[in-house]
Amino acid sequence: MTLCSEKLSYKTSNIVPMNFHIFHPEDALRPYVKQYYYWEDNTRGVIQLPQSLFALGDQYMVFIQEGEATVKPANHPAYTLPAHAIIGHFTCACQLQVKGPVKMVIVQLNVYGCYKLLGLDTPAFTNYYRNLDVTCGDMWANISARIAKVRTPDGIIPILNNAYRDCLDAGSRSLRQVDEMVDYLVARKGNISLDELAHIFHLSRPTMERIFTSVTGIPPQLFTRMTRFKTALKSLQQLNFPQWQASMSRNVYYNQAMFVKDYLLFNGELPDYFEPVATTIAQMPSGNRQMVAVAS
Repeated sequence: MTLCSEKLSYKTSNIVPMNFHIFHPEDALRPYVKQYYYWEDNTRGVIQLPQSLFALGDQYMVFIQEGEATVKPANHPAYTLPAHAIIGHFTCACQLQVKGPVKMVIVQLNVYGCYKLLGLDTPAFTNYYRNLDVTCGDMWANISARIAKVRTPDGIIPILNNAYRDCLDAGSRSLRQVDEMVDYLVARKGNISLDELAHIFHLSRPTMERIFTSVTGIPPQLFTRMTRFKTALKSLQQLNFPQWQASMSRNVYYNQAMFVKDYLLFNGELPDYFEPVATTIAQMPSGNRQMVAVAS
């Protein structure tokens, strides 16, 4: 089995290097587990991270070995994460503030990964978190203790692979076709009505909405909206005016105002390359500004 890893290093305002390693889980864990992240930073004091750190609709398990992390979603009180936590889906902009020095491991799960692996009812903590020590006993505390003993960042890979494989082998919940619904929505780039989706999967719309929300923690209408937004944003980043207008049409954004409304909801601020909502987009940049910083 070949495992791929990446390492990101850059300077903080205090000129102290921060190392951020990205590792891929074994194939048997996909699509539930998307990435492993190892982050170690010797910076002392508060580190303000970009609001785009968390991908829309995904969930994150966090193992904090050192430091303190505070999350502030839009329109929600800030909260400090316990040492072992799972963060529910983010459906809006959020800020992550860390007090260093910091050392932590973060596991990115897909939209239904928490339900599949841990059997947790995710609608109860969308934009919030659950303390794994309270929810799952000492299992994840033991995993965290083993992680703390690794000598190199890639030492987390076999520990986490084994832990999540054990979760699957323990008899995880049935996804009730929701994984197929998610794949279909993504393949259609969010360009489908809920009535059509229900018809394709031979369900009434209320039943489809109830099942989808119970498994993913997100109503299908909101998930479709997020999928359409991420698709449009990725497409627009590769275009220059006036090409963006055709791209908007393909992604069912009838005008700029609709797109800007979603951008404000999901990112919390208007980017500098947009004119005010009442005007038009002058030009999309050729850089890599995205609302997803790690993995989509």
